[in-house]
Amino acid sequence: MIHSISSRANSRIKLAAALGKASSCRKRNRFLMEGPRFVSDHLTRGGLIDFIAVSENASDESVVVAKMADNCGHTVIQVSGELFADISNTGNSQGITAICPIPDHSITEVFTGGTVLVLDRVSDPGNAGTAIRSAAAFDCSGVVFLKGSAFPWSPKVTRSAAGLNSTIPVCEMNSLTDIIEKYPDYCVLGAQSNGTPMDKIFDTLTTPVCIVIGSEARGLSKPSQAAINNSVSIPMAKGVESLNAGVSASILLSLLFRKSS
Repeated sequence: MIHSISSRANSRIKLAAALGKASSCRKRNRFLMEGPRFVSDHLTRGGLIDFIAVSENASDESVVVAKMADNCGHTVIQVSGELFADISNTGNSQGITAICPIPDHSITEVFTGGTVLVLDRVSDPGNAGTAIRSAAAFDCSGVVFLKGSAFPWSPKVTRSAAGLNSTIPVCEMNSLTDIIEKYPDYCVLGAQSNGTPMDKIFDTLTTPVCIVIGSEARGLSKPSQAAINNSVSIPMAKGVESLNAGVSASILLSLLFRKSS
């Protein structure tokens, strides 16, 4: 049964409204999955959900997803458009969001022998989410966010990742050095503009690859530069200095995926 809630003082409303900030997501160990397609995909995958909030003004697609969730035994609450605006983090919301536990993945679940993506101070949530989405698309075993990067389950990262931050293993680590000490068998490649073109080192790759992407503005941190085994680049036309972090990750992961296929 879908329950109607009209009070901002309701504990579920207060929780959902607080999750618009990354700090609150981290504190409460919860995140928002917003939009009918992302929520539906999450339900289909059997993802964990605390409850779902749906607006009285929700789109037809959102209403269908809410009913599906209710039929599956999930708690669904209906709120006014005004109350839903307190929860929503999108400009053109379709009126549905799921409040979900943040997945608890360890570093051992990331380094399982497949390609691993590491984000080094990638603070833009759009780039971070795009990188997660590409990591899932190109069969990476996981993604690591180093200190200084965006929070992997903030609303903006979740939207850019198309909700795939709830499927592919994602975890946070302090430094690349910590990773290398734990997994010395990985070949650690750092993306840098002066690196060797990626396609020219394929024949030398005999171990699993960990590809490290730095921020668009600052590149790889100095500790990461010192720790990598080799630097790689993406061939580009003259006059173009760089690509944003999300695009760079996508291209490099695509090249690695094609090599292994």
